Amino acid sequence: MIKGLVLFLFLIIFSTGLFAQIPIQNYREEILKLKSESEKDTYWQSLYKTDQDTLLRLPTDNITAYDSLSTTLMIKTSLMFEIHGKEVYKKNNVVPILNFTHNYLSKANLIFWPIINQCVEIGGYINNFATGFPAYQLEAISNNFYQYSLSGQEEKYAKLVDKIEAFPKDSIIPKLVAAYQNQKELRTLNIKEVIGQWYVQPFKNLKEDFCFQILKLSDDNIYIKHGEYFQKLLLLDDGNRMKKYKIENEPFGWYYKLSSDNQLKLYNSNHENLIEYSQCN
Repeated sequence: MIKGLVLFLFLIIFSTGLFAQIPIQNYREEILKLKSESEKDTYWQSLYKTDQDTLLRLPTDNITAYDSLSTTLMIKTSLMFEIHGKEVYKKNNVVPILNFTHNYLSKANLIFWPIINQCVEIGGYINNFATGFPAYQLEAISNNFYQYSLSGQEEKYAKLVDKIEAFPKDSIIPKLVAAYQNQKELRTLNIKEVIGQWYVQPFKNLKEDFCFQILKLSDDNIYIKHGEYFQKLLLLDDGNRMKKYKIENEPFGWYYKLSSDNQLKLYNSNHENLIEYSQCN
């Protein structure tokens, strides 16, 4: 009953527009007040409960509410590290891992990566939770950007982590807010053209029963749309029979080739074909 009431109140607050601006200063002040180890532990527990009892229970048709809360949880965790140092993280703390994997804003994964690195420095639970570090985190990034699975490709993990490490590590909180606001604004744009749609294929030999699209939106930019998430595509090569695109801010150096007859392929940074997508009917 109490869990249902918390969820109901969250949705009421969101729908009235009070979540339009994420109140970072309020969060900063409440975290600054945490002095004792007990107070800090209690705060971590509250973040865990919000993740489990509210975030994961949000209706699947209100994705903007989900993004707002998942971004808020990442911001609060980031403030805990910023204000109290990495020592605020204990080896049995699962919260930053959940922040990372329960987020579906692909760019936010890269922004939040320095927090994951600080957890790795402390060690403990992050090394054996699910498939462990970096497998679990790389899988989340690959799924969010490309809906492609890295499962069973352990030999590639070190190089992929190196690529992520090259991304800027500053201004985590403003960048998280910007990533959330950008996705929220993209959902207000109209679709001008559906360029093509293909079945999601996390592996070469596995075709899901749902599709993704490449679209032109009303800002005249081209986007790839997985579920309810838009990612801008940058044109790398504009040939007569083939166009080459990469996702803006993508981490691995991967790219798509789209032929004039709407055949779509995903390539890695070594120019190896990862997936040949089947067109949706």
